[in-house]
Amino acid sequence: MIELLELGYELCGTYRRGRAGEPTRYHADPLMTTRQLAQFLRMNPGMHGAKPAQRALSYIAKGAESPREAKCALLFGLPVALGGYGLGIPLMGYEVECTGEAYAIAETRMLRCDLFWPSARLAMEYQSRAFHEGELHRARDSRRVNALRAMGIDVVLATDNELESLFACDTIAQSMLRVLGKRNRTCVRNARDRKLKLRRQLGLPLEPRRTFEAVGSPSHFGEE
Repeated sequence: MIELLELGYELCGTYRRGRAGEPTRYHADPLMTTRQLAQFLRMNPGMHGAKPAQRALSYIAKGAESPREAKCALLFGLPVALGGYGLGIPLMGYEVECTGEAYAIAETRMLRCDLFWPSARLAMEYQSRAFHEGELHRARDSRRVNALRAMGIDVVLATDNELESLFACDTIAQSMLRVLGKRNRTCVRNARDRKLKLRRQLGLPLEPRRTFEAVGSPSHFGEE
C-alpha cells in the first residue's frame, strides 16, 4: 500500500520523482486532484489494483511539494496499525491569510504551511537540506514561523536529519500528540515492528548520516 500512497501523493502533488537516475522535478502542475482520483476508481472498480487503491485513497492528500513532504505526511499521519504515529493525515500546502501583526513580521499576505492539522492549528514546516540552507533562507524561514506563531498556530520544525532519525521522529510525534490532545496509548500488537516496517518502505533509515562533530573530536565531521 505504501507504494500506492506515494504514487497518489505524487499524482496530486507538484513534484515528479525522477526515473532511471533523473533528478526530482519540482513546481509541476498536479496531474489530478484527490476527487478526480476517487472518481476514476469509482468508474473502474474492476481494474487491476482498484481495491487496494480505494483503501489507500483515504490517506492521500493533495498539494505536497516534494517526496519528503509526502513521507512526513505518511509517517506522522498514518494510523499506528500501518506504522505511523496516528496524528491523522494533514492538509498539505495549506495557505493562511496573514493578520496585520503577522504581515508586519513576514511581509507577505499569505503564508503556506507544509503540513497543517486544522483542528489543533498545528503546522509542520519541513526544512530540507536542498532548499533551506543559507542565511537568506534561514531569515525567511524564521519570519514565516514567527508570523504563524503570532496568529496562534503551533509550528513544529522537521529537518532531513530529524526525519532520518527514529528517535527524533518519536520525540517530535510526542510533542505533536500533546498539541493535538491525543494520548500515546498503543493498543496495536507489534507497534514498533510496524513502525520500523513503514520506515523501510518509505526509504528512511533509523539513524541519520552524521553531519556534525564536536569541536576537538579526532574524526572531523564537517558537513557532507
